[in-house]
Amino acid sequence: MYNMISKLIINGRGILTLKKGLLAFISIVIFSCLFSLSVFSAETLVSIEADNENIVSVLKSIAEQAEVNLVVSKSVSGTVTVSLSNIPLEQALDSVVKSNNYLYKQENDIINVYSYEEIKQEERFSKVRTRVYTLKYADVADLRRILLSMKSSRGRIELNEKANQVIITDTQEKIEEVEIAIARLDQRPMLKKYRLLFAKAAEVQTKLLQVIPPAKGEIFVDERTNSIVVKATPVILNDVDELISGWDVKSRQVLIEAKILQVTLDKSVKTGIDWQYLKGKYNLNGNFAQNITTGSTVQVGMLDRRNYTAVLELLESSSDTDVLSSPRIVVMDGKEASILVGSSEPYMVQQKDTDTGLITTETKFLDVGIKLNVLPTITEDGYVIMQIHPEVSSARRVAEVDNALAVDTTEADTTMMVLNGDTVVLGGLIKDSHKLTVNKVPVLGNIPVVGLFFRNDVKEKVKQELVVFITPHIIEPNGTNDVLMREAQRIEDLTKRSMLLRRKIDDNKIKKE
Repeated sequence: MYNMISKLIINGRGILTLKKGLLAFISIVIFSCLFSLSVFSAETLVSIEADNENIVSVLKSIAEQAEVNLVVSKSVSGTVTVSLSNIPLEQALDSVVKSNNYLYKQENDIINVYSYEEIKQEERFSKVRTRVYTLKYADVADLRRILLSMKSSRGRIELNEKANQVIITDTQEKIEEVEIAIARLDQRPMLKKYRLLFAKAAEVQTKLLQVIPPAKGEIFVDERTNSIVVKATPVILNDVDELISGWDVKSRQVLIEAKILQVTLDKSVKTGIDWQYLKGKYNLNGNFAQNITTGSTVQVGMLDRRNYTAVLELLESSSDTDVLSSPRIVVMDGKEASILVGSSEPYMVQQKDTDTGLITTETKFLDVGIKLNVLPTITEDGYVIMQIHPEVSSARRVAEVDNALAVDTTEADTTMMVLNGDTVVLGGLIKDSHKLTVNKVPVLGNIPVVGLFFRNDVKEKVKQELVVFITPHIIEPNGTNDVLMREAQRIEDLTKRSMLLRRKIDDNKIKKE
């Protein structure tokens, strides 16, 4: 060989000939390497049928079909049952190896099968190295959780927040994994737009500002499209993705079904309905002697569906009971619902202009009657926590003060937790009213002036107790309770019509005055 090369060099064309020979030789070597790699990396299909056979024999059969080199550790043992037909080599190895709590690694053109214990042992004696990475865009503090989850049991990761550096001491394999992760995460800030479907953009912006300081990102609101635009690094944007996906969800709603009864009390029950008796008879839950108002006792309890119907029938059959209202209203979880059964009483307000001295008179209206404010909060286990504020008011004119408007009010505040579909009952709201009874002779009593001699007007003071039943029904956003959803839509439409009608009535009152 030496003599042949010498002759080539001596030849006038020797150098060129030598170069051509070397190029041909190198091409053959590269082609051979590529061919050997392509055989291993190609998606070779294998088939195997094994019924409780030795796992090593099964692995050898797969290697022979794929024409790859295989080394199996002596700690790999046991039997396996598989039935694979024309699947890629990698998938076949995963099915046999990983399903039996082993793992394999590709090293050059050899597949090595190990146990987990051997891999840990190998890592334990592997040489550790230290690398320092300085981040350009991302904050190392934001990467702490991700990086710590990547290190091995022998590894150590330190963060130099002042210099924005990551110092990692670990095996070469782990260092390379962390290096790839840092390259993906340490990217310049970018813009990302979030189109919100249910949450309000302004509210989401307020929440994000509490989590993301201005130094780490900018947050903009597009109210026209109800969108949020965030400019931040990919690490921060990943957190924003999770936050917005948790906030921008369709809220659950509550259909609040109320029934308001007015029970006229006779002489035998002047102190009100005997709720303690009903509690024992119907096994009612709750405290039925709860002092939560000034000067009177409001009684609170809970009824299940069966007892609710029974108590209603009892009150209607044994007392002078009138159903004042049966309102229904739909409200979002965590929002307050307001129900008014009454009227708007006008009153005059005078204002004096400090500059001109002119006095102007304005007509305002005050809602009186039965008010019910309910704020429901849905729990994860199907209960509804309700903050309830009932108020009973009546208006009267005070002749001694220019016929001014005075309001007598009885109100209460309580918080109850009730199962979805069960009922909260409020009793003890007792008020005094005047009842006018007219006794007259038929026909004669209706004659003007003369009829006064043939009739007798009796005014008497009576006590009346208001009983309020409140039943919450949870409306899930997945549409499973279609009946309640349709009812909710119907109530919402009726509420809008009622508000429009009330505005017209108030406008007519103002015009008449």
